[in-house]
Amino acid sequence: MSEKIDRRRARTKQLLYQALMSLLTEQGVEHLTVTDITNRADVNRGTFYLHYKDVPDMLEQIKDEVFESIRSEVIQLDFKQAMACADRNEPYPISVAIFEQFALHADFLKAMFGTKGDLSYAHRFRALMAANIYEKMRYNPPSDLAVPFDYLIAYMTSANFGMLMHWIESGMKQTPAQMGAFMTKIINFGPLVAFGLRELPSVSSSSKPH
Repeated sequence: MSEKIDRRRARTKQLLYQALMSLLTEQGVEHLTVTDITNRADVNRGTFYLHYKDVPDMLEQIKDEVFESIRSEVIQLDFKQAMACADRNEPYPISVAIFEQFALHADFLKAMFGTKGDLSYAHRFRALMAANIYEKMRYNPPSDLAVPFDYLIAYMTSANFGMLMHWIESGMKQTPAQMGAFMTKIINFGPLVAFGLRELPSVSSSSKPH
């Protein structure tokens, strides 16, 4: 019996989520009401309150779930492994997994990052990338950087977050594997190589497998 109840609860939450998504696309976050959502989902208000306190609580729960699913992949990034994959002309698996998570939640992220969404949520992801990806580059920073380290972090965070956003907004025509390969190459070789303005560096003997 509990399994049947769990399936029913899951189905109800999915109906509420679908209703939320359609309303976010139409009218944005600011003016959403419980009545709007329950009418669209064709469930009663009491059912809504079994899962959420109100609309802000529903949004926060979903935002936290989506953020955590992406964060769990981001924290596994290892730049040495990414560079080794780039040298072999292979997509870095963790980068691919991150794009897969973005693809899984693309509709919600697009709504949240859009003009009718919640810009603070986009800032939350930018902070995640800065703190948990590029801060890992501090493991052995050169002492004679041409640009201050914090500016490099800001540039790379904005560039790669912009790449993710463009992929979602343009309809995700490329696969997560293709996007993972693009990001790996840009991070490892830089935009000038990606543009074709400079030649791809040859693989050094130290990076070749022994």
